[in-house]
Amino acid sequence: MFPLSRFRVADDSMRPTLLPGDYVLVNRWAFRRRAPVAGEIVVLRHPHNSSHFLVKRIASVAGPDTVFVVGDNEARSEDSRQFGPVARGLIVGKVWVAAMR
Repeated sequence: MFPLSRFRVADDSMRPTLLPGDYVLVNRWAFRRRAPVAGEIVVLRHPHNSSHFLVKRIASVAGPDTVFVVGDNEARSEDSRQFGPVARGLIVGKVWVAAMR
């Protein structure tokens, strides 16, 4: 598997950092040897719909296998405040580069 993947931001949940239509390059290997750190932006699979991807910020690490994720736009973000902590296995990778539309 190639370590970088491209994803498109679909909604307003990360505004103003990322806007709908922006593209991000994601390093799929970023967390192979280390845990995510609070403040990092990640792409993850939705905990209730694995075919849907989310772009969120790590709010906190709640143990070796669990993280809390939030969107920068609190009013428009579905995140750990609604669905709770996320298994680390759902994280696809760390956002490495953002490219505007």
